[in-house]
Amino acid sequence: MPVTLSANSAANVAMRSLDQANRNLTSSLKRLSSGNRIANIYDDAASEAIQLKMSTDIARTGVAKTGIQNAMSFLEVQDGFLQTASSVVSRMGELKALADDPSKNSGDIANYQEEYAILQTQLVNFGSETFNGTALWGAESTQDIATSAETAANITLFDSNEINSTGANGYAVDLIGSNATADTAITVSTISLDDVDTAIQNIANARARNGAYQSVLNYAYDNASTVKNNLEAARGRITDVDIAEESGKYARAQIKSQAAATMLAQANRVNSQTLLQLLG
Repeated sequence: MPVTLSANSAANVAMRSLDQANRNLTSSLKRLSSGNRIANIYDDAASEAIQLKMSTDIARTGVAKTGIQNAMSFLEVQDGFLQTASSVVSRMGELKALADDPSKNSGDIANYQEEYAILQTQLVNFGSETFNGTALWGAESTQDIATSAETAANITLFDSNEINSTGANGYAVDLIGSNATADTAITVSTISLDDVDTAIQNIANARARNGAYQSVLNYAYDNASTVKNNLEAARGRITDVDIAEESGKYARAQIKSQAAATMLAQANRVNSQTLLQLLG
């Protein structure tokens, strides 16, 4: 190998080694400091694209879990009103039985009727209750609840006339009817106990349906949680750096960088000394 003034081949080789070692050292530092396996997009471009899609699915699944929880709250509020409606209707049945007692005079019956009419109004008021501005009953209460990151995987809560607490007879009060009003022609004296029984049965049916929806949503929530956890684990295997392995790579890169720097200095010094001796 010729000895020249303008080029130092040994130094160039050492310089290339130093540059490569420094790049590896910098990449290891990035991975260890950030915790990410993919320090630069060119490290693993395909895996980076995959983890980006997974991140979107994870975020959407998290939103689906929140939506399921909100739907559960909606159903719990609705069930609370149904429980109260059951107590109201039961009391109206008691008033009917009391009014039919032959020992009661017209004044007593008038008092029963007054309470009965107030309870009628209370049932009607239940029909207009809302949850965060959304009607608890009727067509407006119909909801599509997303159960996963895929929008097609929905649960539909209710339809336009699915929950009917009292029916067209009885108190002429429909808890989901948009135009529910108390029929003042139906009084404590004219109502029948069969109508009361029918109303109680309808409320029981509505509560059973409500409970079934809550059960389904619990399963959907558990499934969404499992999907989200598995997606996060899969994404972690792509993005998270193995600290033990990367620490070893960092140590090797550090040693190579120091060795290359030392050899570069040696190559420069040896070449200079050789040239001076030859020129001397």
